[in-house]
Amino acid sequence: MYDLDSTRGRQMLVVVLGILTCLGPMAIDLYLPALPAIAKAMGEPLGRIQLTLSAYTVGFALGQIVFGPLSDRFGRMKVMLPGIIGYVLTNFLASLADTAVELIAIRVLQAFSGAAIMVCIPAMVRDMFPRKECARILSSILLVMTVAPLVAPILGGQILKFFGWPSLFLFLSLLGGLAFILAFTRLRESLPEDNRSPMKPADLGRAYWNIVSHRKAMSYILAHGFFFGGMFAFISGSPFVYIELFGVSADNYGYLFALNVVMLGICNMINLRMMGRFELKSLLLFGCGMACLAGVILLLNAWTGFGGLFGIVVPCMLFMGMIGFTGPNSNALALEYFPKTAGTANAAAGVIRFGIGGITAGLAGMLHDGTAVPMTAIMAGCGVLSLAVLVLMGGLRNDGSEETPDDHEGEHTAEPLKAA
Repeated sequence: MYDLDSTRGRQMLVVVLGILTCLGPMAIDLYLPALPAIAKAMGEPLGRIQLTLSAYTVGFALGQIVFGPLSDRFGRMKVMLPGIIGYVLTNFLASLADTAVELIAIRVLQAFSGAAIMVCIPAMVRDMFPRKECARILSSILLVMTVAPLVAPILGGQILKFFGWPSLFLFLSLLGGLAFILAFTRLRESLPEDNRSPMKPADLGRAYWNIVSHRKAMSYILAHGFFFGGMFAFISGSPFVYIELFGVSADNYGYLFALNVVMLGICNMINLRMMGRFELKSLLLFGCGMACLAGVILLLNAWTGFGGLFGIVVPCMLFMGMIGFTGPNSNALALEYFPKTAGTANAAAGVIRFGIGGITAGLAGMLHDGTAVPMTAIMAGCGVLSLAVLVLMGGLRNDGSEETPDDHEGEHTAEPLKAA
């Protein structure tokens, strides 16, 4: 572990956790350029292969339900390390899949394992830092993590070009092995024994209810959740829109995808600098508002054909970039209400995010009509909903509900739901 009182110690912690966070987006973004190639190799329709992405989100959501409370009960490392091992094994199995059904089933298991990794990282940060610093560290981790979606589609396109699609999953398996070594040697448990929360099934159900019934926390969770919906609609639909509709090659698709990540990184750096000047709520509102605007422009361009490929790429960049404002700020704002069960709270948030993402990714495949309209309509709708829930559910109000429910004798006393 690192000396968290020193700048260098915090920087090293951010790098290590950022690298571990990369495993999630790498499992999604690396194989995106290969979706049309996998469909052709397996003799399956593209819409069915797109379901492997929906399957991943389902597995990820289910995994967080299980592993969030387990990390609160047994500690973060005892959940994270087995998760990395599962990630290695399932990626190896994915390289052997012969049909879409096999690949879908394996992707569910792969995501289930990945959830054990991803659910622990924000919880570890919440274990170690107060709210304002938590948001700053999470934003820094996101900045490191942007390297993965930046290079993954480009790298995936090159691996596909020279070695074929199974090699993509073998590469992920190797990456997971290296991540296990890094986590095992560089991290230690962040949750002390006396802060752990043993839960019976009834207690677990009550804990989840206290989270989802907390109006302000849910406004932040849903605001970012609808961002995930728009993001997964883009991830699912963009290979067709760019490669099939506009004739972009698989390797050049990676460069276009990387533009979104560059924008995300820029927005994330701006968010980091603005944290000392503006409230987290204000930064979150800015991100949601700009994404709403970008989504509407994107849909209009797709509907009218205005700007061609350029008219799709630029609004997508703006929409995806706003995750740099919504991700770390919504996480920090929501988790502050549940300091003693941060793993469970983060799991609930993850289930909602990836649940919405799974629905929108599936819709993008089901509504596929040979145009860019289905993908862009879903993104626009998600942008509007993100802004709406933040405003209508009271996420911007300072109404005296800032104290944490966990402060009341260790019990989660949720803020009751009221009419907006």
